[in-house]
Amino acid sequence: MRPPQGPAVCDNMIHVTFQPSGEAGEVEPGLTVLAAAESLQVPITAPCGGDGRCGRCRVIVEGDCAAPTAAETEHLSEEDLTAGYRLACQAQLRGDAVITVPAESRTTAAKIISEYSWREVEPAPNVRQQSLKLAEPALEDQRSDFTRLAEALDEGGDELEAEPVVLRSLSDAVRAEDFSVTATTVGSRLARVLPASALARSLGVAIDIGTTTVVVYLVDLQTGEQLATTSTLNPQDRYGHDVISRIEHVSQGEGGLEELRSTVVGCVNGLVSQATSEAGVSPDDIFEATIVGNTCMHHLFLGLDPTNLAQAPYIPVMNRPLSASPREVGLAINPQGNIYCLPVIAGFVGSDTVAVLALSRLSTREKPALAIDIGTNGEVMLWSGARLLVTSCAAGPAFEGAEIEHGVRAAAGAIDRVWLHDGDVRISTIGGRAPSGICGSGIFDVVAALLDSGAADAMGRMADAERAGELAESIARRLRGEGPKREFLLASGADAADGRDIVFTQKDLREVQLAKGAVRAAVEILCTEAGIKPDDLQEVLLAGAFGNYIDAGSALRMGLLPPMPVERVQGIGNAAGAGALLALVSMSERRVAAELAKNAEHIELFTRTDFQMVFADSMIFPAAGEAGG
Repeated sequence: MRPPQGPAVCDNMIHVTFQPSGEAGEVEPGLTVLAAAESLQVPITAPCGGDGRCGRCRVIVEGDCAAPTAAETEHLSEEDLTAGYRLACQAQLRGDAVITVPAESRTTAAKIISEYSWREVEPAPNVRQQSLKLAEPALEDQRSDFTRLAEALDEGGDELEAEPVVLRSLSDAVRAEDFSVTATTVGSRLARVLPASALARSLGVAIDIGTTTVVVYLVDLQTGEQLATTSTLNPQDRYGHDVISRIEHVSQGEGGLEELRSTVVGCVNGLVSQATSEAGVSPDDIFEATIVGNTCMHHLFLGLDPTNLAQAPYIPVMNRPLSASPREVGLAINPQGNIYCLPVIAGFVGSDTVAVLALSRLSTREKPALAIDIGTNGEVMLWSGARLLVTSCAAGPAFEGAEIEHGVRAAAGAIDRVWLHDGDVRISTIGGRAPSGICGSGIFDVVAALLDSGAADAMGRMADAERAGELAESIARRLRGEGPKREFLLASGADAADGRDIVFTQKDLREVQLAKGAVRAAVEILCTEAGIKPDDLQEVLLAGAFGNYIDAGSALRMGLLPPMPVERVQGIGNAAGAGALLALVSMSERRVAAELAKNAEHIELFTRTDFQMVFADSMIFPAAGEAGG
């Protein structure tokens, strides 16, 4: 839901200053703090897209502000409100104000994974660059300049096409150095002709558009060499952390789709510019881009209405491979280039999954194997030895820190590791900074630690006061509160970055339990559908940030995966981005990806009568010794 925006036109502007950044400017009265922050380009995290549901956009307002809304009184205590805390998406400014954005509400630079496992392939891209010596025209050879060039190309002839903008410079280019030229083709289209001595490059970019992050890889298509990698948080985040919030933004008013499309295209253009600057090359030398992302990100990048993805039967506008011109999309590469979007499989199984399948070659294994890309939506891929099955499950944002009381992204200060040592809990943070919250890998670890220490049981209940008396004193004293308010202290306010205790609550544990139950249920159902047992799985590949950063032992301990030896579980990094790279540098790999998308069997979990029962069983945490490892 879009936050209240106030009047469209106002003669009496108000002055707003944001701390600690110092950004200041004039805005219209009636804007929410979040809208004012956006207008001044001050990042404030808003996981629910400004709907007032999450309570995560806490700010301190000094100045004239409207009375607290119902959402604010729900999420903020009387003490918070007295201290000036407000929700940025709800608090409407009426006069000049100074707004302090606490660390937990800032959109900080996250630790974005761009590393990946790789299979060596021989470069054979859609973009080709050839040096040619053309026969000079004569009365007995009156072929046009274009025909002369086309017939000299390895794969030219009658199929070669060209736009007038390229043909306008053709005659001068071929005659500048006695008909010695360098020609660049994109598929069957002539994209550029330069005199032979001119510096000519043919570059490409592979782009992984995730719900949370965007990664761009810049590649020399002649050699396959990777020249630069750039990444950032997806700025669509301000419309909501999850795809459903973004789809709602599209459906709630005219202009929402274009807002989201232009936001992500602008983000990609910025990353491309940064990559070319780092590599010392020109964006005009980029002749192809390959795009992967979940189905919603795919649609938003192309400006396709994603509304039907959010309602049964979850139908995408387009699922086949798709090519588009850079000018049509607005991508700042050579306008004669090509944008290739890998195919999607279903409404919630996108081209990022196809890329993981292509990179991992899951379906070439001799024995059953599993791949999981864990995020807000968990994509699960199973090769049974005979069938390739895929599905998605709504894991929710808990694994990424959203909906967790002190959950944060994987940035400096985030608790990324939790373990038991000498009967007590130990933590580490990214960069060794004072703890600011807990990120995904830390969430997996803390659940494992709670289970191993007895602070939580198999049903996901934190130990009450009576049970706590049976635990080690160092663990028992970390437990406090009663019933649903029960919580486990990870770091005291004296040690934390913002002076507040960092805790993991009973509600947090339930959120993680629901998320892990959804993923495990998807695994179990795919195994049942394929006629194999989870014990038959010989390999589990974890893709994405979780694949690199979570501890496999913690994933097994909490029951995310079926019991198995820990050495069967391995991370493969940003496999989606690596799959996009394969499709960029090799046409044969591109065809493989298209075939995988066509042949993979999509299993819709919610149509299965056994889903709820399997899900309920999958929520139970395994007892000590039953999880493998």
